[in-house]
Amino acid sequence: MAARDISPFSAEQIADFNRSQAQRREMLQALGDALEVWRGCRDAACKRARSCRRSDGACFIACMRSSSEEDRMVLRFALLNPNPSDADIAALERQIAQMQGETGQLGA
Repeated sequence: MAARDISPFSAEQIADFNRSQAQRREMLQALGDALEVWRGCRDAACKRARSCRRSDGACFIACMRSSSEEDRMVLRFALLNPNPSDADIAALERQIAQMQGETGQLGA
């Protein structure tokens, strides 16, 4: 789209998008700090600050990609269920056990 073309989005929609992108960066950094991904960082500034210094969330994303599917499932569960019931936890444990069983069958 050329600079002189009119955007199909309203100014409010563009402002909302820019706000959400800023919040996304903050959220990824906060999640990375909560999981202490800075411990495995090669950047000395991150280790000194005990916080990810990158604004793009790359450290948290790399940490999640290197994690097992079970770990990602547990994190997803914890984020979506801040106060889980015993039944919710039991359902998660069954899902993990089923996933591990399927993985074991594939590896055999």
